[in-house]
Amino acid sequence: MFFILRMVFWIAVVALLLPAAPGPRTQSASASTTSLTDRAVSAAISYCAASPDKCAAGLEGARKIGELLAGKSEPADGSAPSVPQRVVTLPPPRPAIP
Repeated sequence: MFFILRMVFWIAVVALLLPAAPGPRTQSASASTTSLTDRAVSAAISYCAASPDKCAAGLEGARKIGELLAGKSEPADGSAPSVPQRVVTLPPPRPAIP
């Protein structure tokens, strides 16, 4: 019984790794990426047309996140932005083996 399960598993792995047969219409990766980008932009535009207040809030949040990631954000009180320090503790060195 275990042999049959193992055989089915490996046949499934091989079947998943085999390349698909090309169909009558083969798209390149750049063409599919471009169409995906076009669909995402058109969905965002239609969403912003349907609810502009939510779209504006989302864009403001995205702008703030972008500034935080770029390190360009300033706090409201005018002080310098606090950058969290990353502390890494290293293990003690191993003794040399003679």
